[in-house]
Amino acid sequence: MSTDSNGGVVLRGGPAVVVSRLGDTRIPGLDAARGLAILGMLAAHTLPGDGNSFYDGRSSILFATLAGISLGLMTGGQHPVARVAAASRTRARLSIAIRALLLIALGLGLWLLETNIAIILDSYGFLFLICLPLLFLNRWVLAALAVVCALLGPAVVEALVDATSWDGPMPISADNPLAVPLSWLDSYYPAPVWLAYVLAGLAVARFGVTRPRVQLTIIVGGVVAAALGYGLSDAFGDPVVAHTDTTMEAISSGALALAVIGLLVAIVGRLRTAVGRTALSPLIAAGAMPLSIYTAQVLAIAAVDVLHPEAPDDAFSWTLFLSLAIGTLVFATAWRLRFAQGPLEWLFARLTLRRPWRTPRDAAGPGHQTRSTTPTR
Repeated sequence: MSTDSNGGVVLRGGPAVVVSRLGDTRIPGLDAARGLAILGMLAAHTLPGDGNSFYDGRSSILFATLAGISLGLMTGGQHPVARVAAASRTRARLSIAIRALLLIALGLGLWLLETNIAIILDSYGFLFLICLPLLFLNRWVLAALAVVCALLGPAVVEALVDATSWDGPMPISADNPLAVPLSWLDSYYPAPVWLAYVLAGLAVARFGVTRPRVQLTIIVGGVVAAALGYGLSDAFGDPVVAHTDTTMEAISSGALALAVIGLLVAIVGRLRTAVGRTALSPLIAAGAMPLSIYTAQVLAIAAVDVLHPEAPDDAFSWTLFLSLAIGTLVFATAWRLRFAQGPLEWLFARLTLRRPWRTPRDAAGPGHQTRSTTPTR
């Protein structure tokens, strides 16, 4: 461990500056939204309930939408890598492809723990792969594709389930090697539907998530669309149920996710008081290292399952949730005092050629250290 010329802490042999007194290029509001999603998923994994509480489904949908924004920011945000820079686009796609494969490998590894958690990381990796040819489409086209996925995705999933069931024309059993990739299409996080959330996030990044007009649009539009979706579903006697992956869930919960993102980016970006920044800093810190936090939570729950195999009562479940939630916030805050990246974030950055479109070190001159000014995840 050492320090750079600005006083930032550097992991020896790791990515360049890890923490700088001059600040970094992250968007704190996005980290706050991601931290909220992580706590929501933790609640879904640990708290008692019927699987349709306010945090069920909506937290993972928020996380998926943020993943789309991350893809957009990693490839230039509002000003994506230019078409003329074909080599840079190729490097960006390669970096994301490697990240996707790593997510798939990590996700499949966590599935082997056999917890009661529907691991989301491998599905995210698959969605990233699908997005590779779509990364640099026009922002309006991305938004339109998100709507198409929300409208038609459920029908595609239903057709896949019918076709591959035991009495369908192409039955695929659980021990079939194709069962795993098929699960990314028709199981817990079916790609035909969940692609809507990722593409919506990617479109928001292209419109400019830090622009006040964009924030206002997704806040107002998200609230109105969510209210109409939930309200009409209830009025017609078919309320939105978490993880059913219906068109109404995709529209309502997806719109709500956009509204939450817009609200948090707007509020956190305008915080000027030390009290406000301090109050939100644990949530922001957790959201800055989501991969590490999510993985640690799954490992902790797996360990608890081994130590306490009996079905937990409500008191135990609440104790587990509060312990992991508080532990998450405390650990993330302490870690961020020294580093800007979590352990797995650092590892993934190393393995995916962190910011591969940056100016090569030798081109910048000896001893010169370049820094990206593009907002990151």
